Amino acid sequence: MQSTKPRLAIVGTGMSGLACADGLGEYFEISLFDKSRGLSGRLSTRRADAHAFDHGAQYFRAGTELFAKWLKSFETDGHLQAWSPRHVHFAPDGSHKARRDESSKLVFVSGMSAIGKALLANHPEWKLHLDCAVDLVSGHAGEIYLHRGAERFGPFVHVVLAMPPRQVQALVPPKIAFADALAGTKMLGCHTLMLGYGEQEAPAMDWECAHFDDEILGYAGVNSCKPGRSGGFAIIVQTQNQWSEAHIDDELDTISAVMKQRFESITGITTNVSGYDSVHRWRYASTQQPAVGPAQPYLLDEAKGLSATGDWCIGSKVESAFLSGTALATKLIDGFLNGSLLS
Repeated sequence: MQSTKPRLAIVGTGMSGLACADGLGEYFEISLFDKSRGLSGRLSTRRADAHAFDHGAQYFRAGTELFAKWLKSFETDGHLQAWSPRHVHFAPDGSHKARRDESSKLVFVSGMSAIGKALLANHPEWKLHLDCAVDLVSGHAGEIYLHRGAERFGPFVHVVLAMPPRQVQALVPPKIAFADALAGTKMLGCHTLMLGYGEQEAPAMDWECAHFDDEILGYAGVNSCKPGRSGGFAIIVQTQNQWSEAHIDDELDTISAVMKQRFESITGITTNVSGYDSVHRWRYASTQQPAVGPAQPYLLDEAKGLSATGDWCIGSKVESAFLSGTALATKLIDGFLNGSLLS
């Protein structure tokens, strides 16, 4: 039976897009689009042979009652658990000391990307278009189309762009109401080195989570020690955002060599592994300059039927993305109920 709900599209399935879709589902027929082959955006997990790597966000916290309440069902269902790793801080000379961190770190048990799978299981009615890079938005409010090459999808009454700001800019008209806010945002990149160790290669360590006082390296973590993880010993190493931004277009082999040398020289841990060895480039990883602020944590041009959401609207955390997407969903529902969204 065909739905009689108005059709709405969300481009991007990271936390902000998923939170927005979750909030809108009662009122709209939702179509989700993503250029990747899986859901969850920077809440990503890569599986390679016997290893699994959260190569985007490592963990997150719930600082607001709204976010904590939303997460409760994932905890109840066993998808989400607290992680209490041994924390250290490395000085430039390689010395390190325990770092006291009593804040609750939350991780998805089977991998950070499990958030998308869990929400999709809760919403089998969502129409999913993966590996689908939207390259054009056309039409007008109430009748908007998305295009990928010669393919056309729609019409939709409204389109939410849950993407980094430069990607949003490429799809919206130059005179969009939030053009200035978009132009003022700045995101920085990050590189993630993934190291999968063979059965006899796992290093002896007195930490699972490390921060670095270093120009190049920012963080390292033992992914295989997170709750509910199985498989081989896996370490991820992530760069400082400023360093990555300066080297964002360097060859990944070059990035890998620099990161390995630095990690070994500081920690003494070998990066010569037989299991898995790869680097991922995040071109848009962390917000340096947000678009708006907590009072209105999204961008909206109701007259054109377009909006944008993301952590970059208000900050640089998983929770920021959730708050942005949820607030936009509330605003769009209000517009639907009072008729302004469809006029």
